[in-house]
Amino acid sequence: MKVKGISKNRKINYLLPLFVLVLLTIFMTSCNKKAVVEDYRSLRHAEWNQDTALVFDVNIPDPKKLYDLSFTVRNEGHYAYSNLWIFVVITPPSGKELTDTVELTLAKPSGEWLGSGLGDLYDRKYPYKKTIFFPEIGKYTISVRQGMRTKTGILTGIHDFGIVLEKAL
Repeated sequence: MKVKGISKNRKINYLLPLFVLVLLTIFMTSCNKKAVVEDYRSLRHAEWNQDTALVFDVNIPDPKKLYDLSFTVRNEGHYAYSNLWIFVVITPPSGKELTDTVELTLAKPSGEWLGSGLGDLYDRKYPYKKTIFFPEIGKYTISVRQGMRTKTGILTGIHDFGIVLEKAL
């Protein structure tokens, strides 16, 4: 069978390398991420006790570089709230702590979950600090606790929490 003067097999042979080239380009650009650290903590039974700190260690080799720090959250579709309050403590090698309280919005006022979802789980990345620098060389510790007010102190419906540290553009 001919399609406008080119046989079907020749057309497939012509398009196949083009398709592979496009896929290879997508793969190479997606693998060229600027992430320095991507670290996640799974919460057993999707329960997060307010006394439980999730601790992340970040090694900073060059204090002259700028970074973007983000948080990632994976929540269940039946999570009872539209937000998540967290307490963040960043401890540099010298030990002088920086503390912060942050609200992460997980759903729109209409109740629609933000982020991408698969089944009953929703993932979202939340920018926290943009173009920041870490003034000391060495290990920084980022500690995060949930700050939601529940009767038991246990928050249910959060499956995973993580940090992403990327080189700033």
